[in-house]
Amino acid sequence: MKALRKIAFLLEEFELGSPAQQLLDRFLLGYPQDGGWHTLTDCQISVHLSTGQGTDELRQRSNDFGLVRERNVAAACSDADAIVAISQGDGAVANEGLIISALEQASAPAGCFVHGALANSLAEAKKLSRLAESRNIPLLAGTPLPVTWRLPQRDLRPNTPLKEALIIVQGQSPAAELHALEGLLPVIERRSHGESGIRRLRYLKGNEVWDAGKRGLWSGALLAAAISRSNTPQGDPVRDGRTQDLVGLGLVPKLARNPRGWLIVHEDKLRSTILVLDGVVADYNFAVETSDGEVISAQIYRPPAPPDHQYSRLAAALEEFFRTGLRPWPWERSILIAGFLEAARTSAEPSGKVIETPELVIAYGS
Repeated sequence: MKALRKIAFLLEEFELGSPAQQLLDRFLLGYPQDGGWHTLTDCQISVHLSTGQGTDELRQRSNDFGLVRERNVAAACSDADAIVAISQGDGAVANEGLIISALEQASAPAGCFVHGALANSLAEAKKLSRLAESRNIPLLAGTPLPVTWRLPQRDLRPNTPLKEALIIVQGQSPAAELHALEGLLPVIERRSHGESGIRRLRYLKGNEVWDAGKRGLWSGALLAAAISRSNTPQGDPVRDGRTQDLVGLGLVPKLARNPRGWLIVHEDKLRSTILVLDGVVADYNFAVETSDGEVISAQIYRPPAPPDHQYSRLAAALEEFFRTGLRPWPWERSILIAGFLEAARTSAEPSGKVIETPELVIAYGS
């Protein structure tokens, strides 16, 4: 494994609690790992901030911890062994100009990580992939969700035949959809023959979500299994601590605020469902059913703020990636997610319409 002498951060913003702050501080100050405190030694951390959002915080880190602030991308990336590009907010909308600058300024074989979505369209994601390949730059994109803990720590056995999958998330679009894919794809990619790509989509909102469930277009049993893993059920459990069967008592539609969902049909006929259910639970949970009827479910654990230690898991995975050049998850996943988010953004309305997506038939293994 190669030594890391310099890591460059290219940021659109730097706000406390943001992915930019969570990742930069871990490489600058360290993070808990294997019962100890892990820090990079003899490694310079440089940063270029493309806006003024967070200048004071970065100045403090320069004064206290030796962070090197640079006025332009070229200076920040000069002689860097690794580059981290982080767009504004949760990363669901990619700053493609920032990512292109990172790839153009990187020196092979420096690894480059993009937090969040790789690009805002399938075509741009493929273009960035070709640019990185032409310059011999190992490129990776994603969030902490593929590498964070699961409660319980469940996974599919490799090559498990699957029948159906479902994940519950919360939040605004497209961030919730990004998180859903980042949480579910690493699970279902382990099925027989790996990921086959997405053949068609259907967007649902409001009562259409519940109507689709009654018609069997998504599984109520998987919804119940997923919610059973939540430790943040809303409603009466929040008010007075009572336990409730939210699904069995029919409370989910009553609690959900502006529900929406995506019905996904994969090329190998697997059915996946994304349900965005604000007000029902406040964590991310999935459930899958194997072809022989076994149901596997878990919470995708996001430790509480402000530490948000899922970023510690991501930092550890990135350090390994930067040292070895070996990606910790399939590269094609980032292409597929970019294409899905584009289709979701441009084809969601009218609700209920089936969207054929032959361009998203992107097959790859786990």
